[in-house]
Amino acid sequence: MKKLLGIVLGLLVAILSGCNRNSPDTLEGMYGAMQNGKVEPVIKVEKTAAGYVFDDYSNGSWRSGSDLAQPVTKDEFEKLVGGSVNGPFIGLKTRVAFVAKVQPGFTAGKFKTSTGYLMVFMFGPVELSKL
Repeated sequence: MKKLLGIVLGLLVAILSGCNRNSPDTLEGMYGAMQNGKVEPVIKVEKTAAGYVFDDYSNGSWRSGSDLAQPVTKDEFEKLVGGSVNGPFIGLKTRVAFVAKVQPGFTAGKFKTSTGYLMVFMFGPVELSKL
């Protein structure tokens, strides 16, 4: 009986952790981009009581964003970057930028991400590394 209970609990944990995989919560954290030959902090996705916000890294410190980030659909993302997403996708957007997680190796035109994380803003897409 204990063995059966252990198996059932293990399956339940696996199922519940799999449900969270495509949640915006998976985007929470700090991200960096390649600058001057090394990965430097750029953006942080933070969950607040009001919702998700993007904080940006400037002059050695984090500046809190005021716009709440909203979920991005796969269709919206594909139209914006001009590439098809094969596999899992999760994204959050504000008025000025969005952060997304796609399959590593994703390409759109000349852009390619090996990490699967990217940010798109007015200058185009930038590959991110989760810090």
